[in-house]
Amino acid sequence: MSNKYGDIRWKWLEERGFNVLADRHQYAYMQSLWMSPELVQGVFCESPAGTGKTVLAVLAGAYAVENEEYDKIIYIRNPQVVGKDIGFLPGDDKDKTKPFMQPFVKALEYVKPGTFELWSGIEKAFAITPTFERGVTYENAYIILDEAQSISLGELQTIYTRVTDSCKVVTTGSLLQIDDPRLKRYGGLTPFEVYMKHFEGQRATFHKLETNYRGWFSNHADAVKDTVKLLESY
Repeated sequence: MSNKYGDIRWKWLEERGFNVLADRHQYAYMQSLWMSPELVQGVFCESPAGTGKTVLAVLAGAYAVENEEYDKIIYIRNPQVVGKDIGFLPGDDKDKTKPFMQPFVKALEYVKPGTFELWSGIEKAFAITPTFERGVTYENAYIILDEAQSISLGELQTIYTRVTDSCKVVTTGSLLQIDDPRLKRYGGLTPFEVYMKHFEGQRATFHKLETNYRGWFSNHADAVKDTVKLLESY
């Protein structure tokens, strides 16, 4: 369908408050998110908080599911609490992990209010943790791994090896916000960085969003390591 946007998808995004045509980094990211897995199957986005990496990934997947390009959208997040294990939280496993899935639920609200409740009821939307990956095979799914900077190499490997070639796989995270101080590094690299290097030259793209749309306070708070370095140099 021809229109002033050149592609109806950009209009669909703008109607939901996201004018990615005004941000070249977001635009390039969205292009990769919407490419077929035959062209780009893996999309990696390492970017600071507030840049839109998660919500845009969810919206891209939701649009694709709405248009029957995929059967379902799957959101995977490691519910690592800063400095603690989720075992201290009340309730069963579902209760413990529910607060950490809110970015996914909230992003789907931009599609239409109540989308997560509707889609989860008909098995079109899933919010899970890496714990439930063993023995699973994903087919024709749009998969989003969020907060990947806090996922171990073994967990990432388990998730990625569940994927068939009919799936899209989007991995997002910020190296400025690693929640697990015990996270093992390999040659100085986090598991997230290892996998980005591992997929270089494959059907994968790599993105860095720059503008923090939450505002200067959030942006300045994320740069605290600059002050730490300065203090340590005294």
